[in-house]
Amino acid sequence: MALRTGIVALTLLVKGICHVLETYRTPINLVISTAVAGGVITADQRTVLMAWLDSTTAACDALRLISGY
Repeated sequence: MALRTGIVALTLLVKGICHVLETYRTPINLVISTAVAGGVITADQRTVLMAWLDSTTAACDALRLISGY
């Protein structure tokens, strides 16, 4: 797809975030669980954060399919 559509530009912009999520999702989950256990965040905040991470990962997958990157 052409860059002028914006989807490729968007994909390239979030590519770093997508890579971090793919590479470090398990340790990120551990940090979040530890934060809940330590009282740093609540279980509700964990739920919101995990949902955001899950939807971000799904968005990365969709952007890759759409743009071919």
